[in-house]
Amino acid sequence: MKVVKKHENKTLDQLTFVTGILLPLLTIPQAYTIVVDKQTAGVSLLTWTFYLFASTLFAVFGIIHKQRLLIVTYVPFTIIELIIVVGLLLN
Repeated sequence: MKVVKKHENKTLDQLTFVTGILLPLLTIPQAYTIVVDKQTAGVSLLTWTFYLFASTLFAVFGIIHKQRLLIVTYVPFTIIELIIVVGLLLN
């Protein structure tokens, strides 16, 4: 078994944290298109509702277990996905 050096873990941790911040931000254009442009063609309410459920579950898990990476990633995902689901329901 290979021993991973501490600095290798730190780099991976930092990269994962940055990715966790960027991923929810990449969902904002979809929310914008649905809410502002009112374009919902080809967007599945069922899929986004499941994404919302899963993100909420991971966010709550992260909060309960004090997992900063899960909190930083899934709380914003939950908010953006909630906006998308509400936008789909209102259009």
